[in-house]
Amino acid sequence: MAIFIPFLSFSQDRILSKKIVYDVDIMRSRIEQTKEKDSIAYDYIVDKRFFWQAIDTIFAKAKHKDFFFMTSFHESISFDSIMKNLKRDYLIRFKDTLTDKKAQKLLEDEIRVIKFEEEWTYNPSTLMVNKRVIGYNPVIRIDSIKLQDDDLIPYEFFRFELGWIYPKGTAVLKDTLCLVRNIHFTLPIYNKTPYHWWDSHLEPEYSIPYFETYMQRAEQGLIKVYAQPNSTDSYTKQEILKRKQFEMMTTIDTKDVYGNIIQKDTIIKGNYTTDNLDYLRFGDEWYFDPSTLHFIKNVNYISPMIQIIGLDGGLRGLMPIYYLRRR
Repeated sequence: MAIFIPFLSFSQDRILSKKIVYDVDIMRSRIEQTKEKDSIAYDYIVDKRFFWQAIDTIFAKAKHKDFFFMTSFHESISFDSIMKNLKRDYLIRFKDTLTDKKAQKLLEDEIRVIKFEEEWTYNPSTLMVNKRVIGYNPVIRIDSIKLQDDDLIPYEFFRFELGWIYPKGTAVLKDTLCLVRNIHFTLPIYNKTPYHWWDSHLEPEYSIPYFETYMQRAEQGLIKVYAQPNSTDSYTKQEILKRKQFEMMTTIDTKDVYGNIIQKDTIIKGNYTTDNLDYLRFGDEWYFDPSTLHFIKNVNYISPMIQIIGLDGGLRGLMPIYYLRRR
């Protein structure tokens, strides 16, 4: 009976996305300004030791042909072909030859992004999201510095996706590596780029019912939601309803008795709906199984995000509507 109940619960989970592909940075970049030279520094947001242990395991198995990297079409590509393509792309971008030694250095130091392909489901009672990692792709990224609005910022200058890893079978869950207890990131959920529906995109037929239920259950007090992932107390019903409200200043044109146009500043009040939800913020726990190369994820918390748009039409930032958490 103890085995049957979890299986039944899983079988009743509902689909949120059959296929979603998105990037997650495993380092956070920042500009270090000195008298001699401005440079980019990186802070790991995963466990550095265990992350590179996982990457080393992947490369060792690939070199011994225990498995093959693949294209997005599930076509095998050898490790030698990957290195050849890396040298080709590097030459095109940097107008410089990438030696074997430099290439090895890139593999050891410059993998800063993991691209994931996943299936998302959710528990219809708790609404917590479950992620099944179908495949993942380590990405080499080299950044540069540019001036934007009087500030120096890092930006992606070179990117090379090594190839997809699609683990077979199921994870053994023995001697797993905990890559991070909580990695905090935000991604867009509706991609308008033609022919790329899977990139950071949730299918509306699944996502809209989920978000509508999410907001209704919160307002009805059927799920507890919070201002922050680490908040002590959950939101009250009054706070939840207030969270949906917004006010914005706009200018409207009116006519006086003589027909002259008069511009008048007016405050418009309204409520956010599921139509305003364009991003998702997650806090994830990641594990890596060295024997099977599986990534295992647990969602610690989730919040739909609303874009705050200024009067000039510019994006002011993102606001979490409220957080739902696992514990």
